[in-house]
Amino acid sequence: MKDKKDLKSRTKSEHYLLLSAGIVGAFTAIIFLIMLSRGVVNAVVTSKISSQYQDKELEVLKTKLDYPTLNFVGRIIKVSDNYVITPSNIKKYNELESYIKARKLRNKEVDKLYDGKNNYRDDVSSQKINVLDKSLLKEKNQDVYQKLRNKLDMIQIWFEQTKDADQYLTKTWQEFNDDKSSLSFKKISMVNTYYKLIKNKTVKNRWNEAVDQMDQYFSNHQAESSRVEAAKQELNALRDAPLTQQYTPAKVDIVTSLKFSSGVSDNLVQAGVTGKNVLYFNTSTNKLALMTKVNSRYVAENGYINVTGSQISSGKYTINKLITNGDNDALITDSNNSNFGRYVVNASDDGLEDLDVTNPENTTSDYNSATPVFWLKNNSDLTKSIYFSNDSTLGFIYTGGSSYNNSLQISSADLSSLMSELSTGITFYVN
Repeated sequence: MKDKKDLKSRTKSEHYLLLSAGIVGAFTAIIFLIMLSRGVVNAVVTSKISSQYQDKELEVLKTKLDYPTLNFVGRIIKVSDNYVITPSNIKKYNELESYIKARKLRNKEVDKLYDGKNNYRDDVSSQKINVLDKSLLKEKNQDVYQKLRNKLDMIQIWFEQTKDADQYLTKTWQEFNDDKSSLSFKKISMVNTYYKLIKNKTVKNRWNEAVDQMDQYFSNHQAESSRVEAAKQELNALRDAPLTQQYTPAKVDIVTSLKFSSGVSDNLVQAGVTGKNVLYFNTSTNKLALMTKVNSRYVAENGYINVTGSQISSGKYTINKLITNGDNDALITDSNNSNFGRYVVNASDDGLEDLDVTNPENTTSDYNSATPVFWLKNNSDLTKSIYFSNDSTLGFIYTGGSSYNNSLQISSADLSSLMSELSTGITFYVN
């Protein structure tokens, strides 16, 4: 009997020991799985954080960031209460967040200078522009920096030309009040030209009544309104100047403008151009202008642009696309394809295949040699540009250091200004 009791007791003890061992083993396995999962999660988090950098070593963020993924990582850090994500990854994430916040703040500060699309706000000053200019240098991504710099450049150009206009109008208005006969044809033309250059609503409203009075006076003493006369004679030869060059105070050169418009008008008429608006480039003078037809004559309403580099043949082209962000776009360059010259927005392999394009992937930066398509992502100079073409030639008007066949190079400020005035479908004539 005793032996049976001892056997039964040992059996129970062994059972408890085995059960305890099983529990310990299961617990150990759970701990192992947790640690393994923690390692996997952190590896993924490290990868996701690193993937937001164009150059991790130099701390250059990508142009386009994956915000959904970053938000997900942030939520994991928050809900895990620092138990799952390692301190190293948390530090990396916080650094990344600070870079992103700084970029967003710079964007916001530049945008705050604008009052709509074509004016600057009243609180803009030289000091504020200079402070922002220095702040933009903290952006290490060249594409992001350049876009912000272009926007800031435009504000400074508007600010400077508005200041010039204000000074000229003040002087002319005072002279007019002292002696109304001092208001010559040249002066009233310049008054209207400078008035159009004002890019601040408050300043423009302040001068509205005075300009109307001078216009009315001159109109009553002439056979025709000065505004109409100024438009017909094309007296505006002022153009925006980029910040990379020394700013030249606004000055209207009537004689030069008249000569330019007169010669262009004759050339366009002889070439059989009939459109209301025509973009014209003179290869001998390297001058580019948007011409408007007024009473059967073409005049350059906004003056002309000096082209810094050109490689283009004479002839007629069509403005096909005003490109503001072409990172995901492509251009069909295969001359044997019936869609030659077609600009494809957000291009994909499947979409291009529908256009009879096969094996489209390439890294060629020169659109003249890229085939069967040219990807704009391969040439950052062209992601903001004006695309033109005819039956056999593709070309761009752009800002950049590299020069290509079938292209024009102008300043970034002139490019922005021209793009705001152009529309697709108009004729581009090269003489």
